[in-house]
Amino acid sequence: MLLALVVLLALEITGGSGVSPPDIKNFTPVLSKELEFRIDDYKTAFVGRVVDYQNPDDSNEFVRVYYRQVAIISERAQANNSTEAGGRDTNLSNLNYHRKQETKALGTVQQTTDVFAFVQWRIVRDSRTGQDIRTGSFRSWLLEQNGNWTFSSNLNILTTPFSEPSKNDPKKRIIVGIQFTLVSGVHPERSREGSQRASASYGVHIVRIDQDDVATLVKEATNEKK
Repeated sequence: MLLALVVLLALEITGGSGVSPPDIKNFTPVLSKELEFRIDDYKTAFVGRVVDYQNPDDSNEFVRVYYRQVAIISERAQANNSTEAGGRDTNLSNLNYHRKQETKALGTVQQTTDVFAFVQWRIVRDSRTGQDIRTGSFRSWLLEQNGNWTFSSNLNILTTPFSEPSKNDPKKRIIVGIQFTLVSGVHPERSREGSQRASASYGVHIVRIDQDDVATLVKEATNEKK
C-alpha cells in the first residue's frame, strides 16, 4: 500500500505558489496512519492517509504527505451488554470481523489516492538529552480547491473539524470532515479610507463525507436488524 502511494509522487507537482513541493519518490516511508474522524460513538469516517517519509541520503530530513481518498464510513457493531462469557465472545468476534472488513475496504480505495499537502522539516540530536528534536521552521504546501498550491516557509498546516447544518435538523451542526488551513504570509493592505492594516493570505483544503452516505448507512443497519 505504501509503495503505491510513493509511486503517485513520481509525477512532477507544480502550482501557483511558485515553490514546488519536495520530490520524495526515492524517500523511505517510516510512519503511516489513517486520516479519520469520529462521526459518533460507533461510526468513523476514513477520508485519507498520512505518511511520513525520510530522505535516505539525509536522515535528518523528513516530509509528511497527506493523501485523500474515496471516503469510507465504518460502523462498529454495538456491544452486547451481557456479562456472560457468550456475550463477550460475540463482541470479540464481531470486532475482529469488522476490523478485517475495514482493512479490506481501505486497501481497495487506497489504491487510488490524491496528494493534497506536504510538510517538510529537519531534526538534530539534542546533546543534553540525546533525543532527536526538530530544528528550523516547517516548510508546508497545501493544495487549494482551485488546484493551486499555497506555500509557507515557516508554518505548519492547521487542522480543524469541518461542520455544517444537519439536513434532518438545520439548527444542529454535525461534523462531516476535516479542514486544512495554511497561512502563506502576512502583508500590508490599504483600506478605502487610506489606512493600512495587516492581511493574511491563506489556503484551505477540505476532506469530507456526504451526510446522505451516513443516512444510507444508518438505514442499511436498521434493515439488517429487522
